[in-house]
Amino acid sequence: MQQTLVWKPRHTPGVETLRLSQDANGIHATSHLMQVIRGNSIAASYMIDCDPRWRFRRLWLKVDNQGPRKLCLQRDLRGHWLLNGEPRHDLQHCQHIMLSASPFTHTPLLQRSALETGQRDEVTVAYVDVLSLRVEPRLQRYQCLRRHSGESHYRSQVGGHAHEELSVDDQVLLLKANEQYLRLSQRELKICTLV
Repeated sequence: MQQTLVWKPRHTPGVETLRLSQDANGIHATSHLMQVIRGNSIAASYMIDCDPRWRFRRLWLKVDNQGPRKLCLQRDLRGHWLLNGEPRHDLQHCQHIMLSASPFTHTPLLQRSALETGQRDEVTVAYVDVLSLRVEPRLQRYQCLRRHSGESHYRSQVGGHAHEELSVDDQVLLLKANEQYLRLSQRELKICTLV
């Protein structure tokens, strides 16, 4: 199965276009995004590979902000992490990654948790700041506020930052995040291209 998803930041210029594919070998996401982050215009591309159960395996990220920079982050079957081929022992308790500029990285965490209404979960993630390419462990918390067919609602909080409200579809793909991101439908994309 393949699909294309598009998110737009609500208050700054930008867009993310992501192609998601799932097969017997796992889940693969390839994305291109342009955003203004803390006054910096960036263009970035990333690839995320997960196993069929949404467990993180690899991130390749390239960011262009006054020159290109890139990183590769991997987690093997024993839970060992490598950043650009070098061991990162401080990430050993991390289960997934979280990218600062992409709403997609909530999906593997919520798929893993499978929370019912009222339930909470917390997981340590390797948080990747897309602007600086700094990688550090952070605690990510989720609470399922309500589940409905078509749209469910969660509260999310990472590492002491303000919480955000997430709305996701039946595939746990983000529809909107607070006032931060909004997913565009195919109809909205067609209207935007005609204007």
